Amino acid sequence: MNENEILGFDPTQLSVYNQEENTPKQFNSNLYKTKPAESKSDDGIYRATIKVIYNPFNLRQSVLEQQSYGLQDADGWFTVVSSLTVNDTSCPIFKAWKKCHFAEKGSDLWKQAASVEDGGKALFDKRFGRYVTIQVLEDKNHPELEGKYMLWKMPKSVWDVINAKMNPSVESKKAAIPVMDFLFGRAIDLEVIPGPKDPQHPEREQRETKYMAELSEDVVSCVNPDGSPILNDAEQAVLNQYVSEMTAVWKSKDPEERATLTNQINANENTKKLREIYGVVIENIKKYCPDLIAELSYKEWDDATKARVQKWIDTVLACNDPATATNAPVAAATVGTTTQATPTPPVATPQPAAPQASTMSFANDSTDDLPF
Repeated sequence: MNENEILGFDPTQLSVYNQEENTPKQFNSNLYKTKPAESKSDDGIYRATIKVIYNPFNLRQSVLEQQSYGLQDADGWFTVVSSLTVNDTSCPIFKAWKKCHFAEKGSDLWKQAASVEDGGKALFDKRFGRYVTIQVLEDKNHPELEGKYMLWKMPKSVWDVINAKMNPSVESKKAAIPVMDFLFGRAIDLEVIPGPKDPQHPEREQRETKYMAELSEDVVSCVNPDGSPILNDAEQAVLNQYVSEMTAVWKSKDPEERATLTNQINANENTKKLREIYGVVIENIKKYCPDLIAELSYKEWDDATKARVQKWIDTVLACNDPATATNAPVAAATVGTTTQATPTPPVATPQPAAPQASTMSFANDSTDDLPF
């Protein structure tokens, strides 16, 4: 992805809108956390201004959607990222789930995967997360993070706000707004509101956390980590002219008019200058920015993880509970371990509720959507 592709990049071309890609580790120091418990406001609300940006290393893979499993065995809880993240259905946990799900209804094997409401044990805890790259513009709770480029697990409510602007319905006749652009995107005023303090149910304070997001009306450029402008005065003048011209495109509700205006803008000398500036900007941001895909995408499990997962699977297929079974009989290892295979289209097989590309859903008793 070069400067000629970024300028005028259509945000609807993100892989997230085309049912593609990817994934995260259990812990990463580059992950941005917005914990209300760390708020310095009297009302306990965590406030910050951030800018969600494209992945400068691969624009189309700027929104990373992870599928993982939370598993429990005799040694405790552990999480593994599934190859389902890259549309590879050879994930051994997914295969094991299918064996249970399609077993005779009411049988012991069927109960391993069935929900508690249906009388099952719900041992397959499948999870979903949506990750993006951000720059922290202002955070009085953690001022040391201001200016830093980080990765963030984005809550559904924030994604809905961004998605509505970047991928509007055809019926709305609205233009796709490049919210995540480095130089003429938008900033987000974020408020993370803790749930109620309930002595009888203390978990509600975290479980019922709310995320409020408001996009800036004006365009906002990324800055250097020290807060200084990323462009000099002459470069800023070029950007200002481009934004002034493109504003008519973004406000137009006539697709043909938008196309005509865009072609005219793309052909003028000012836009050619901006393309040259963008080449430098992208390379500069890469110096400070973590690579979303390289850091958080699915990777083949190491041997220890493969062995632990296989033991968990074999115990489940033997109709035992891995959390309590220590020396219980296990099933023959018929599922096998996962390998990094070339991604293939997902098989049309029923599976635990998985969100589509632009939606997310979470169980009422889960806090997996929390970005901290």
